[in-house]
Amino acid sequence: MLPLYREHLGLGGWFSFNCDKKEWKNGYANELYRIFFNSPLIEKYYGGRTISDELLITNNLSHDALKDSSVLVIGGGPSSESITDEVLESYDYIFSCNHFFKNEYLKDKKIDVFLVGDEVDINSREFVEYIKKHQPVLGFEHSGRRELSTLIELKKWYPTAFIYITRYFSRLGYVPRAAILARLFGASRIDLIGLDGFKTKNHYFENKKSPPPFNDEEKFREQMRIFLSYIINDLKISSDNIHNLSENHDDNIYKGIMKEMNNEKI
Repeated sequence: MLPLYREHLGLGGWFSFNCDKKEWKNGYANELYRIFFNSPLIEKYYGGRTISDELLITNNLSHDALKDSSVLVIGGGPSSESITDEVLESYDYIFSCNHFFKNEYLKDKKIDVFLVGDEVDINSREFVEYIKKHQPVLGFEHSGRRELSTLIELKKWYPTAFIYITRYFSRLGYVPRAAILARLFGASRIDLIGLDGFKTKNHYFENKKSPPPFNDEEKFREQMRIFLSYIINDLKISSDNIHNLSENHDDNIYKGIMKEMNNEKI
C-alpha cells in the first residue's frame, strides 16, 4: 500500500499528500511558501496569503464566481481528442494546464483557469500570445526550476495570476490538483478528461511526449483511488457530480475505478 504522506519535505515519491491537515496548518504550508516564494516582491505583487486545511493561496484574486458552477478539467492524455465545441460549451468554466496552448484545437479556445507548470516558458511567444488573446486566470505552484523574477515580471503586466499550494500532491499530475482547486473554489460539478496515465506515448498537448521514468500502472491506479476518495469524502463533492470522461478510452488505465469505488460505497 502506498504511503499517504510525504516522508519529509525534501523527498519525492509515491505519496498523495504533503502532510496531514494539522501539520499543514501548523507550519508546513508556510514552510513550503517560505522555501519557494520568500521575496518581498512576491508579497508586493501577489499580496498576502490564506491557509485553510487543504490550501495555501494568495489573496489577490477572488474565486467566488465558481461557487455552484460546473467545471471541465482538460489534461494532456490522448482521450482529450474527443473534446468538441459542444462539450466545452456545456460547462461554466474550463481548467487546463501546461502546454495545452500548443494543441491545434485548444490554442483557439478560451481556457478560464490555466495552471502553469514549471516546464512552460512564460516568456515564449506562444504563451504570451495565448494569454493576451484569451485572458485566462493563471495559477502558479511552487517550482524548483522557475525563477521568482519571472513571476514578478509577468505580474507587472498581467494582473490575473495567483500563487497556490495544495496539501494534496501526487504523481497523478495537474488534473487532480485542478479538480481540487475547482472544488475548493466552490464548484459543484467537476468532470475530468485527458487523465489517462501513460499507456502510450500519445499526448494531446505535445506530440510523442515520453512517459515519466517512474511510470507504474498499478501505483497510478492506487493513487487515483486515493484522489477520488479524498475529493468525495473530504471535499464533499457528490460521487454523482464528478466523472472521469476518459475511462472508456483505449489509452486510459483507470477504467472501472469510479464504479468500483461507488460499489464499495466510499
